[in-house]
Amino acid sequence: MKIYDTVKKEDVEIADYKELIKIMQDGRQVDLYLKEKKSDEDGYMTWDVEHWSSIAPKRFIRCYSLEGRVLGESTGHNIYDLDNAFKPEEAAKIELS
Repeated sequence: MKIYDTVKKEDVEIADYKELIKIMQDGRQVDLYLKEKKSDEDGYMTWDVEHWSSIAPKRFIRCYSLEGRVLGESTGHNIYDLDNAFKPEEAAKIELS
């Protein structure tokens, strides 16, 4: 899987999404630019970019953007939630910030 590091301005090759989790735990943010817009089950919020960060070794936060505008909502996740919530395979592009 190829991702772009916006700080070092270079492409980085990683094996799988578990490496992305390790990168987040090491203090970097992972931005998933989705192939299409997503909405929550209630239709309350729509987004096209997910910004994932680690706030503790087993705690993560996901913030959202839509068409270049950061939304005010976020969701918290533990390490076990990531199997269901963290989906880099649905991204058209992945960046590290």
